[in-house]
Amino acid sequence: MFAKVVECKDKTYPASVSKIWHDILRNNLNYSGIIITDDLSMGAVSKSVDESEVAILGVKAGNDILLTENTNYLDDVIKAANDGDISEDIIDKACKRIIAWKLKYFLNFQPHD
Repeated sequence: MFAKVVECKDKTYPASVSKIWHDILRNNLNYSGIIITDDLSMGAVSKSVDESEVAILGVKAGNDILLTENTNYLDDVIKAANDGDISEDIIDKACKRIIAWKLKYFLNFQPHD
């Protein structure tokens, strides 16, 4: 089985890095929780997006958490943020959603010894 871009909404990008799909979640469906990508090295993404852009597109699309084993993506996102390619507002909103999620679900978390 292989992944495919769902072309009825976004002919270019798979949902993990598609601003169109994220806008549907946030605006049409009023979803306010965190959005987490699939692994950014999966077939649909790696065949559709240049590896040097995938994390940047993922953040700009509206993902709050990116799943990947590629540690270079962190450097790509930091550089894009420092260069102004990723707005501070996007980062701030993602951080607020992640903090809200952690407070809601992990505030009373007590790890076992």
